[in-house]
Amino acid sequence: MLLVRNVTVTAGARTLLTDVSFTVQPGDKIGLVGPNGAGKTTLMRILAGTGQPVVGSVARSGAIGYLAQDVDVDVDGGQTALERILTARQIGDIERQMEETRVAMEGASDVERDKLIHRFSRLDDEFSARGGYVAKAEAKRFASGLGIATDELDQRVATMSGGQRRRVDLARLLFAETDTLILDEPTNHLDLDAKEWLVRYLSDYPGGVLLVSHDLPLLDSSITTVLAAGDGSIEPYRGNFSFYLADRERRHEQRLKERKHQDAEIARLEAGIQRFKAKASMANTAKSWETRVERMRSSLVDVAREVREINVSFPQPVPSGKIPLRGTDLAKAYGQNVVFVDIDIVVDRGDRLVIMGLNGAGKTTLLRILAGVETPDLGEVEIGYQVSVGYYAQEHEDIHPTTTVLAHMRQVSGLPDRELRAILGLFLLADKVEQEAGTLSGGERTKLALARIVVGRHNVLLLDEPTNNLDPQAKAALLFALQRYEGTVILVSHDAEFVSELEPTRAIVMPEGDADYFDDSMLELVSLA
Repeated sequence: MLLVRNVTVTAGARTLLTDVSFTVQPGDKIGLVGPNGAGKTTLMRILAGTGQPVVGSVARSGAIGYLAQDVDVDVDGGQTALERILTARQIGDIERQMEETRVAMEGASDVERDKLIHRFSRLDDEFSARGGYVAKAEAKRFASGLGIATDELDQRVATMSGGQRRRVDLARLLFAETDTLILDEPTNHLDLDAKEWLVRYLSDYPGGVLLVSHDLPLLDSSITTVLAAGDGSIEPYRGNFSFYLADRERRHEQRLKERKHQDAEIARLEAGIQRFKAKASMANTAKSWETRVERMRSSLVDVAREVREINVSFPQPVPSGKIPLRGTDLAKAYGQNVVFVDIDIVVDRGDRLVIMGLNGAGKTTLLRILAGVETPDLGEVEIGYQVSVGYYAQEHEDIHPTTTVLAHMRQVSGLPDRELRAILGLFLLADKVEQEAGTLSGGERTKLALARIVVGRHNVLLLDEPTNNLDPQAKAALLFALQRYEGTVILVSHDAEFVSELEPTRAIVMPEGDADYFDDSMLELVSLA
């Protein structure tokens, strides 16, 4: 259970939310919605205990499970995916010790083997006492529900893609025995089947749930209450997301009517005041009306300001050569995990190329190799004539938490600060230029990463899940910009609607590397990514 009272949420010197109060009780399914930068992620961190409110208090009871928006990079690099999930109940480490002991037994002397057998027996008893064998089967069911394949469970987490690690972290959280779940964008990197499984799980979960998601179908079917963040406050709505949209519009119209009536009454009184001031006998009445107007102005109905529009625009670049990128006989492996082999890719100028495949098929790895961020184990990448590559990284590796927003822009452009600030303003980041990037929301970091690409004036864009964490308005603006961009685009995305609207010309299916012209029948595979 969570009890939130009069909390103020800040980011740097900015106050995002004030006087936030609500409760999350067992059985509650609450969706926290609002535009990027409204303070949702910062509030979630405070509720989870990883941040502290400037004002107010948060009381917690029971076990709290928190899924952060970013992939957890502070993990044991030697853990397999299954071991990572099992650590939620403190049995993953025991199983690893059992395996290490079993391997050591194979080459040990008689005396040493007896010691190891005794150690293995003791670990096995502890594993059984903690319900390890039953829990292991349960952990595998959670993993399967979220689309983690059986062979992926034996893969080391350190070698996994961001999407795979995100699924593992979510499976670990759901496998843990919690009373309240705080989920920040839980559907990122989930395919359709996994989303449907998650919806069923959340519906049946007996504890309280507070989630942030731009996945509107999930919100519509899984929540019973909406908390709408915006204009520095949170407003509650009972019902699902569709009800919230309708009720929000109804409330807005009601406020407009009340405000119009108040403005008209103030105008009438002020006109009377001007007339009465001209007459000495009416001076007291005029003064009384002025006091009345002041009271009315202090209690005007608040009408939310219009939502500012993000204005993304990729400058039309200098044309590249006919073949801007070519990869020949590419292969990549991480230890014993072979990601792909014998991949050939030829990109034509002006292509809209989408790289498809299931999680772990090597989509991100191939994109990183084409961008020059990683080196293939075999094969080579040729950069064509007059090519400038802009790379958008899925995990925002090039965004550093302690570097300010404006400094990030200076790193990639020699434009004057005035122009850099103007570009940031188009991404609704003008008031955040002196903030450290670590204080931005996930959606704002995405906008910063896109702004860095814009100032680069690249003629080849490599985009890895660019719509993750973007609110619907920002996603629409990005799509509009890409549709009008005349350069070459290579895209990895699980957003079937976004991919369809972009109208790709060609597709590559990983890990085989098969290339073909794109058609709508491929959208199902996009959604399974």
